[in-house]
Amino acid sequence: MNDEPVDWVNFAAYHWGKGPVVLPGGRSVDPQRVHEVITAASAPFHAGTRVRAMPDVRFLTTRGRLPAPGSLLPTPADGDTESYLARLRTELPAEGALLTVRHPLLIDFGLWSRVRELLAGLWQQVGWPVVPVAAELTVGERYVRTSGAPGPAGAAHLTWVLTGAMTVRVWQDPDREWSEFAVRAGELMYLPDGYRFADQYGDGVTTLRITVPVRQTAALATVQDLLAERAQRQPEFAAGPAFLPFPAPTAPDGSFRSAEPLPATARLVGQLAHGPELERTLRNRWAARRSAAGLEPVPPPRAARDLGPGQRFRVTAEIFRMADGPGSAVWAINGHLLPVAGAAGERIPAALPPGRETTVDELARVLEVPPDSEGLRALTRALYRTRAIEPLEGAAP
Repeated sequence: MNDEPVDWVNFAAYHWGKGPVVLPGGRSVDPQRVHEVITAASAPFHAGTRVRAMPDVRFLTTRGRLPAPGSLLPTPADGDTESYLARLRTELPAEGALLTVRHPLLIDFGLWSRVRELLAGLWQQVGWPVVPVAAELTVGERYVRTSGAPGPAGAAHLTWVLTGAMTVRVWQDPDREWSEFAVRAGELMYLPDGYRFADQYGDGVTTLRITVPVRQTAALATVQDLLAERAQRQPEFAAGPAFLPFPAPTAPDGSFRSAEPLPATARLVGQLAHGPELERTLRNRWAARRSAAGLEPVPPPRAARDLGPGQRFRVTAEIFRMADGPGSAVWAINGHLLPVAGAAGERIPAALPPGRETTVDELARVLEVPPDSEGLRALTRALYRTRAIEPLEGAAP
């Protein structure tokens, strides 16, 4: 196990965007926590495949993907990855297997936060992504993953090996020779855009992979989804027909007339794409993404809790503030947006830097409001729900 953490400054200067490399990855995340998350994500899939589910769990063997793996998925009775794989060897004695979980961090804020912290160190050196980055956990052995890149074209990959060891072959096109890299537990393999790869899993391998879109074309899907979402909210468009009469309408000269539902949609999308509203929405969504270090989807807010006068708390997340027009702004916290207005919206983030311990009473003095005011109660409730603050035992002395 290589315990040396990733040196993102050196990585950005000498490796980012240049070529495949294996580096010390340190104790990036706790393998036991990863096993627990994989087990929790697998629970709904014991009955079979779930379409468009998040997290998305898939079980593959050397004979192909199993749509209903059932007991071959981990259960709480498997105390750790080693125990799970030992059981798997008895049930699949002659086969290799690979379990993949896409978007696993959605269900565990602690693991999501740790990975966000890891990535933030890199983004501080190379820039913050404007489109989502995707996380995947895998566990398996004696399996070759030959599908090339599991993410979109034009993406880089960061793969931490958490347990075991694997061999990775990489190439750029069929006419060029491949290179081979050995990656052990505690190491990170970086693969820039333009490479394909095949993973050879050894015994008892667990990985965390982050897929990072690096080309501007990746923004097309983000903008397209937003335009589609806005278009579907237009009542006339949503209720409009998608059929033409038969025979198809023609112009006086006999030429085929445009299929009106299609150009009508194009005109609507063009209208929605102009003006400040779309730019504002994209800007605010980027603020949320910035606060999540690009990791999406984000864990949902937790249940509300009131923090009364005298309550001590620790600031556990950055409150990222972005102006949103005259006298207004948005706060982005752990991937969630909070609209704010007035001068207090600027003073509060400055008064609550990450790591600070303070009290509701001290925050009330910053805002110049009573400690038991309803506005302050609503503020601390929102900060608690988005996990920006964590109550501490005991009240202020």
